[in-house]
Amino acid sequence: MRLKNNGFTLIELLAVIAILAIIATITVPTVINVLKDSRKNAFKDNAMAISRAAQNYYASSSITQSVNLPLLVTFNDKKETNKYFSNATNEWETSSERILDYTGENPDTGNICIDKNGNVSMAIYNKNTSTCATKDAKDKTITIEEIEPENCLITEDSCF
Repeated sequence: MRLKNNGFTLIELLAVIAILAIIATITVPTVINVLKDSRKNAFKDNAMAISRAAQNYYASSSITQSVNLPLLVTFNDKKETNKYFSNATNEWETSSERILDYTGENPDTGNICIDKNGNVSMAIYNKNTSTCATKDAKDKTITIEEIEPENCLITEDSCF
């Protein structure tokens, strides 16, 4: 009577494991890069939404006179603080309520400025992607750069 061998030999199993390891070393970095790029694109989309919200805030000032400009929105650990010139009191005021209406999460750190003429400038930072989204007052586009958070800023002087 002859026994059937239905299993794999040790050499065959090692060959399959080696092939899977080679495939993993090729695909894992690609998948990680795709995930990193998608996070950067999501951050850029969020920055564009914030910029549009700032433009909408200024546009509402032409309809109602209740909007206070210039406005400096500062983010620190995702918490928002606003500094603006109050039309009612003719003094500088600070608020921690959310003034800009947008969906998405707050940036980790950074500033957004809306000047009296409606020009929006920003420098906001995302820790997850180590990227900074910047926009100058006259620019229509947002630039994404991988820089350190202390280099991602606009000055208060440029806003007021």
